Formats: sequence, structure tokens, C-alpha cells
Amino acid sequence: MNRPTVRTASLVLLACLGACAATPPANQAMLTYETKPVGAQIFEGAKLLGTAPVTRTYVGDGKSSQITTPDVTAVWPSGAKTDFFTILDVGADRVATLERPAGAPGLEKDLENARAVESARLQEERRVKEQLAHDIARASDRCKAQLEKTGATVTADQCN
Repeated sequence: MNRPTVRTASLVLLACLGACAATPPANQAMLTYETKPVGAQIFEGAKLLGTAPVTRTYVGDGKSSQITTPDVTAVWPSGAKTDFFTILDVGADRVATLERPAGAPGLEKDLENARAVESARLQEERRVKEQLAHDIARASDRCKAQLEKTGATVTADQCN
């Protein structure tokens, strides 16, 4: 397969995957819980959903055009908590930011945690970018080697 065909196929695949991920199926809605400051744990009842941001898909009853989410609680390391629920339109893809109560003690502990969470997120982002660059370089080197093995003249756009 030549390079433009691979690029086109890759773009089509990414577009399809992006569209699938971004659009909730019929009778469902998506809600992403974020917290301010970042790094609170999100609970639905006694069940830990994860550390914010957390995305949930809620399924409607099929009779209504709206979905009432269950109560969730954001809990920061200091013990500060806030509760939240909302009503979503079927098909919605929304973000809710749960804010730490202003008067709760332990703000510095929560801000320190937020810095650590953000630092870890940036470090993971860099790692993923480096891995992608490494994978692209390996694929490019392999492409060049394969083309050279066949005796083809390698041009810059064929493998990059």
C-alpha cells in the first residue's frame, strides 16, 4: 500500500473512531465529572468511579427524553466533599465541574494534591508523545529498509 493510501485510511479510521467515541448512542447521555481543584475522587454511592476527570454514560428508560443522574460525591484528600446530580437530555455529552466547598479545612493539602495530579498528567502526556514519536520512527525505519530491500528508490514522503 502506498503512503497516501495509508494516510487516507488512517484519517478515515480516526474520524470514525472519534465520531463513535464522541456521540453517545440513542437513549444514552454522557457526563464528564471534573473537579476544582483537580484530583478529587468521584463516588457514586459507595462505589469509587475514579479520580476526576471521570466520564460516565447514563442510559435512559426509553420513555423520557431526559435522564436523571444518580448522586455522586467528590471527595478531596483533605476530606472536603461536595454532592452533585443533574438532568441530562438524551444524546447529551456534557461536563460538570464539582467545586470544593470554600470554607472546608485543608485547602493547602488539596492544592498540593492538585499539583501532583497535574504533574503526573503532564508526565503521562509526554510519555505518550515520546512513545508515538518512537513508534513512528521505527515504522519509518522499517519502511525504508523494506523499500531498500526491494531495490526501490526511497523518497522522503514514502516513509515519513
